[in-house]
Amino acid sequence: MIELRSALERRFATTLVPAARAYRHHLDRELAGLALSHASAVAVMLLGRCEGDMRQGMLAEQLGIEGPSVVPIVDQIERAGLAERRPDPTDGRAKTIHLTEAGQALAARAEERSAEVRAALLAGVDAGDLAIAAKVIEQLQKALDAAHSD
Repeated sequence: MIELRSALERRFATTLVPAARAYRHHLDRELAGLALSHASAVAVMLLGRCEGDMRQGMLAEQLGIEGPSVVPIVDQIERAGLAERRPDPTDGRAKTIHLTEAGQALAARAEERSAEVRAALLAGVDAGDLAIAAKVIEQLQKALDAAHSD
């Protein structure tokens, strides 16, 4: 029984990263018509989901990247006229990011296209299996967060 579990853990671990990478590349191709990279599209979608402005640090955290790594992403969406940086009204040292009308419209299109891609890719997956897969990945994320909170 232990050998079976070990084999399943290895199978899970060795398929997770390549699948995530392939999904990201596929989504990049599918979102190419929006003229954004995957990272920028996700940033625009996250900004579209929040109420009001978001600090750059919070965006970096939600993207799962370090603060300095979010700067080129924000630069890209700002140059594209999708967002603008504003002074944080509660902290003069900080900046918030605000989606423009064009950014809000693009966020809605990106959300719609992403949903279509997910639906197509996961069409053959039973809803129960999908719920279990999501639960396993969430548990893995919690374990990783706990391991790195030292």
